[in-house]
Amino acid sequence: MNPFEQMELKKMSLTKKELEVYRVFTENVDDILRCTATSMAEKYHVSQPAITRFCQKLGYQGYNDFKYDVYKYHKGGKGARDTSSVIDYYTRLIHLIPGAVPVKTFELLAKLAVKARYVSICGYHKSSLPAQLLDINLGKFGILSRFVQADHSDSLTQRVSGEDLVIFFSANSSIYRESADLINELPKEKRPTMVLITQTDKHPIRNKVDHVVWLPSYRNQGYPQYLEAQVSPIIFVDLLTNYIADYIKEEGGQGREAGE
Repeated sequence: MNPFEQMELKKMSLTKKELEVYRVFTENVDDILRCTATSMAEKYHVSQPAITRFCQKLGYQGYNDFKYDVYKYHKGGKGARDTSSVIDYYTRLIHLIPGAVPVKTFELLAKLAVKARYVSICGYHKSSLPAQLLDINLGKFGILSRFVQADHSDSLTQRVSGEDLVIFFSANSSIYRESADLINELPKEKRPTMVLITQTDKHPIRNKVDHVVWLPSYRNQGYPQYLEAQVSPIIFVDLLTNYIADYIKEEGGQGREAGE
């Protein structure tokens, strides 16, 4: 049996604390693949010993053994051997993006990026991939931007102004909560516009930013096939780049730096 079938089989025998672990694991598969037992316990406020006991009850030596089996299941099983099936799910996901992000949203973000004095782009772990891609693409248009690593995001308030744009790429992590709070504490004239690119409608900073862009993922679509979470954000960046190019062309300029 795969690890998720084992969880369902043992569900009725789980203790209250183990049921909390069960809920965390079934709802946050991506985090299992990238987090340690310690970070999972801290992030979801569950007991680390409960995580270990839960994994052992499923027949594993511990969390790492369980995590490896989850990885094998998603990468080597569940239809992954049928590459056409995997590609089909990716295709479905990509086709959902235009419906999730209206043209007016792309046009607004393009205008904000081009008109900004400086664009700060934040992304953690896999979310750093689309963040860095956007930084590279903005540079091609002469738009002043920088990729900000998560451990430096708390210094944003020392650099930003009211003419700036801050973009957070974050699937569901709360790592930017403090940064968003600090920015919102700035005087209005010094507060930059903040945009969140996410894949959950319950993101911890969704109510702390000016604009939220929700993107489809295999999880929020309920697909049975595991897909890389950053495919949608990367496609989004490519589409946004095209809108930025169109906006600059229509305005007859080439971005702040190149046009001045």
